[in-house]
Amino acid sequence: MNWSAQWRSLVETHTPIVGLELSRSDRIEVWAAVYAWAQPRSLPVYLWNPGDERLHEVNMQFGQMRLFPTSRSIGSDVFATLLADPQPGVFLIEGSLGNELTLRQTYQILDAYNQIRWSNVQQHWILLERYIQLPIDLQPFVPVITVPLPEPAVLEERVQRFCQQHSHLPEAAVPTAQAMLVRACQGLPMGELDVVLERFAAPAEHLLDLSDRLLHYKISKLQGRGIEYFAEPDVPAAGGFEQLDAHLDRVAALLDPAAARYGLRVPRGMILWGPPGTGKSLSAKLAAKKLGVPLLAVDWGAILGARQPDLALRELLDLAAAMAPIVLFWDDFEKGFSGWDSNQDGGVARRLSGKLLIWMQEQKAAIFMVATVNRLAMLPPELTRRFDDVFFCDLPHAGGRYEIFNLHLAKYFPAFRSPHTAPWSDEQWRVLLRDYSLCTPAEIAVAIERAANEVYYQHYQRQEQPEELALSWQLLHAQLRSFTPAMEREEGQMIEIRNNAALARPAAGADRSRFAVPEQELFGE
Repeated sequence: MNWSAQWRSLVETHTPIVGLELSRSDRIEVWAAVYAWAQPRSLPVYLWNPGDERLHEVNMQFGQMRLFPTSRSIGSDVFATLLADPQPGVFLIEGSLGNELTLRQTYQILDAYNQIRWSNVQQHWILLERYIQLPIDLQPFVPVITVPLPEPAVLEERVQRFCQQHSHLPEAAVPTAQAMLVRACQGLPMGELDVVLERFAAPAEHLLDLSDRLLHYKISKLQGRGIEYFAEPDVPAAGGFEQLDAHLDRVAALLDPAAARYGLRVPRGMILWGPPGTGKSLSAKLAAKKLGVPLLAVDWGAILGARQPDLALRELLDLAAAMAPIVLFWDDFEKGFSGWDSNQDGGVARRLSGKLLIWMQEQKAAIFMVATVNRLAMLPPELTRRFDDVFFCDLPHAGGRYEIFNLHLAKYFPAFRSPHTAPWSDEQWRVLLRDYSLCTPAEIAVAIERAANEVYYQHYQRQEQPEELALSWQLLHAQLRSFTPAMEREEGQMIEIRNNAALARPAAGADRSRFAVPEQELFGE
């Protein structure tokens, strides 16, 4: 049941006041739906908000919803004015609730409930806000409904209608191009979508160009809310996490709609635990690529620190559901729970994690959550249990280090892009892998980048511009002297994290590469 059907149902049960949560871009859609209901009943529709002291009448003119100012002045106390002079109509009241209702406003709404319900004047109030938190005393009298983000089926219908109206655009009739446009539209309110589709349609050269413009718009908008959106990761692989990859293969199979026929569900998610720099965040992004879905990256600390954290969390979860299937990624998840036991944040983390727990239990959309943590013990146990799996991401074994080296070397040096052109011997590799054994993947990546910068600088000094860069084994090995690995620099913290690795599944399997260190018996015969 959509929001307008819910509201009409409440009106039929003689509920005079309703709260309606919506994006401000959806307000005209709401006006139109209310006007369509009120017109056959000869009821006027009025709008008031803090932008003007006068009451405005909502009406249709030339096929468009318009506001027409009336002579009735409301002032700043809209509830008192409407109570003092009750008139028939539907009253859309915006911006009246604020962050918290005063005691006066609470009693005004209670009085209005009784006055409207038993009056001979047919009157309805709709309180419009982005987010509504009513006092417990008001909740039985003022039900709150929500204008949700559009579902994929609604978006498909809107995109098909748009393509019919803009048939001049190349690829407008191509189903795959339309599907990409639907994907780009996911997560945007319908009112906003109508505006930006028309805005970007004029300069767009074809439908895929329009999809790209819309996607960039959405990415920029989400960044303004502290959310990163990745349609595709900018990295090819992580390297060394065979067991994690095998697990994701199974999750990908469960994402297939055919799995639902057998009553199977998509797992809620997994925790990637381990020392800093071991590739947890990279693995989260690659998980989305392996599953073939986009990724939303969120900072739990930013949610807790928002001006309205409850609203920030709800909007995020609504967004994830509207964009499903998707990976919802929480980086450094445990940092938001540092004051969990002491309630030093006023109980915000405890309250919001409770809402997240309920959502994880009840939500049915294809959302796979990935959380990275350095210290698993900082997470509330009940939250950890909601995840299906915990993987430990440790320092890579020799074979994993070899993969990681080649992934990053291939970025700068073409000789490493094929195993047939690799310039170093196995013996040189064994020495390099042994000497870098205490380095995290992040430290290996930095060492290679520094080596590439040094090679370029040497050519720059000689005023040379070779066709491609080449790296000597000696130069990369020498980079070890330029930094101290975290395993040595923060030895106590790193060992403390690794000592509990047995509590989780290892992300890496046994080293089966040619560089594996052979097992040795402690006692011979």
